[in-house]
Amino acid sequence: MIIYILECPTPHHTPTLNRLHRTLSEDVRVFYLFGPDKTRGWGDVAIEHQCEVLDNPRAWLALSRMLLAPGLRVVCVFGYRGTARIMAILLARLRRLPLVLRAAANVHLELPRSPARRLAKRWYLRTLLGQPEVWTIGSANAAYWKSFGLHRHHLIPYSLPRLPDGAADAPALRERLGLQGRFVFAFVGRLDPVKGLDDLLTAYDTVRTRTPTGATALVITGQGPLEPEIRRYAQRHDDCHFLGSMPQHKVGSVYAAADVFVLPSTYEQWGWVVNEALGFGTRIIVSDVVGAADDLCTDATGRRCRPGDPASLAEAMLAEFAMGPHRAPRLAPVNIADSMAERLRDLAPLRQPMPTLEKS
Repeated sequence: MIIYILECPTPHHTPTLNRLHRTLSEDVRVFYLFGPDKTRGWGDVAIEHQCEVLDNPRAWLALSRMLLAPGLRVVCVFGYRGTARIMAILLARLRRLPLVLRAAANVHLELPRSPARRLAKRWYLRTLLGQPEVWTIGSANAAYWKSFGLHRHHLIPYSLPRLPDGAADAPALRERLGLQGRFVFAFVGRLDPVKGLDDLLTAYDTVRTRTPTGATALVITGQGPLEPEIRRYAQRHDDCHFLGSMPQHKVGSVYAAADVFVLPSTYEQWGWVVNEALGFGTRIIVSDVVGAADDLCTDATGRRCRPGDPASLAEAMLAEFAMGPHRAPRLAPVNIADSMAERLRDLAPLRQPMPTLEKS
């Protein structure tokens, strides 16, 4: 039996865990800290794997029982914070079971912090985790774990099992918004200050003044605390369109309709939306602290800008506009379940499956 502990179902994790469940039969048990979180735009998720949500005493009892079960072979935790993860980590170490850690932290977000804080965190992580096998996501993620003295790495990169639907609706979206003949910049994601949206609006003001009237447009979709500010901006500028939150089966139309996707975050552990944009061949502009930047942002796919610097972002946007509409090489979706299953088999041979759990 293999135990997975992660935050909540998403359209990205769930297809992978469904396939892992089919590949390894009943050996996979998934425990979620929360159920599907529709407030973040993830929408409905078809869960086929055996799982529990840790929102009731029965689920916590099931987790405790399985962590002590003789048939437990591997413990996989997505992240290292919180009672459930810490309990699983400590019991796996106490029982000398293989422990797998997967977390999207990246070194660019850690280096600016004080040496004393980093030293204290290094001590804490090594004390809690020992030397687990870290399933690294990309180069910035691997550098992060090396900086804390965790060196047992196995690369299983972030990749999309499938792209969002809706690309066929892109021509209709462009017509409805009056985007024909315009160079379109787009943002998709949570409307949160760390996403750099204030910088994006300031940079777009610069782009508007330095390009011909009617030559560009900005499309924003998502929901979050900055929604009133975004809505007011769009109401004042007829070349900015705020679409609100869009479900996963429609958001592909925004990526496909855009010429450039922009993610100027000041804090971004990886950035699934970068994978999504490149899956449609949409060029990207991302800030230097976005975890995906080191691996996915190249001359062929887009540009980088300095975080918290609207002038740097504006120059990148103007440079893309000057090149005219063109597409990036498409990033093919990959379901990483097979490589995960192969690695789990290497870590420990699987025994007879345990009784099944009820689906949450």
